[in-house]
Amino acid sequence: MLAHAPASPERLAETALAGARALVGEHPRMEPAPEGAASPSYQAVESNGFLVAAEGTDEPAFFLKVSESALGDLLDTGHAFRAAAAIADLGLAPRPLHLAESEGAILFERLGPSWRPAKIDELARPETVATVTRAFAEIAAGPCLGRHRCVFEGIAAMRAILGDEADTLPPDAWWLLEGASAIEAALAAAGRDERALHGDPHASNLLFDETGNLRFVDFDMAGDGDPHYQLGAFLNEAFQFEDDMRAGLEIAEGSVRSSSFNRCRAYAAGDDLYWALRALVLDRLSPRRSIEFRKYAGWRFLRCRMLMNRPGFEETLRKLG
Repeated sequence: MLAHAPASPERLAETALAGARALVGEHPRMEPAPEGAASPSYQAVESNGFLVAAEGTDEPAFFLKVSESALGDLLDTGHAFRAAAAIADLGLAPRPLHLAESEGAILFERLGPSWRPAKIDELARPETVATVTRAFAEIAAGPCLGRHRCVFEGIAAMRAILGDEADTLPPDAWWLLEGASAIEAALAAAGRDERALHGDPHASNLLFDETGNLRFVDFDMAGDGDPHYQLGAFLNEAFQFEDDMRAGLEIAEGSVRSSSFNRCRAYAAGDDLYWALRALVLDRLSPRRSIEFRKYAGWRFLRCRMLMNRPGFEETLRKLG
């Protein structure tokens, strides 16, 4: 018996739109959004995007996101839809309008051409740090999103998918994984809060308009976890140097407590390791062979290595309380 090839993203998109006729009409017009890239910015590599104009209109008013079908259980479209709706209720995300779960697709309102992803150098501006971290706090103050989110569980899951014979892992992967286990144990001993998180503060997921308003996109990593995980990942994305990270933490929390800073640095190392491993998983599973997953993984492994190798890093793990 012949196996059926996975449906193309275009076919999945057409099927998803057929279920949204009340919004887009019988014959909507669809065009591909710009393709994703893993380097230098990790953007749209786990999904395909389409700009959609309703029947009888010229300007696309919708954005259709179709998850990469080859990634299987790595993505939960239903949860992403619900998380997006909750964050949109706060005015911090485009409104999700239709869920086509079987196709791994979500139809969003389109924000329009005045909105663009942040650039790395823009993230370090005090006003940007204030806007982003204020939005983090607003999401965290709301109800939980219904899915536990732990970066260390994610690391274990990615490592299990890669298996013991993975030839793409760096030679010191064992040391990085042992370091992550030490971080996890230290954080568990110190205690952790659990709040609603967007969970994926890459620059490409933070959209700004010309007046500085913020909208989050990409809700695959949204869930409930320690707010210092998200803050640590963001500060790690925005700043290269510890003094600048401390300034960012002061904007976020009003002061620089050593315990908060140490938590952020510990979580930043875990986040780097998670995304490095996830990129190697995508290198194995994704049919999109033009994307430089291994290059991106190498960068995240390098940054994780630099964090764990810092003098006194192990000492900071004893000061997380």
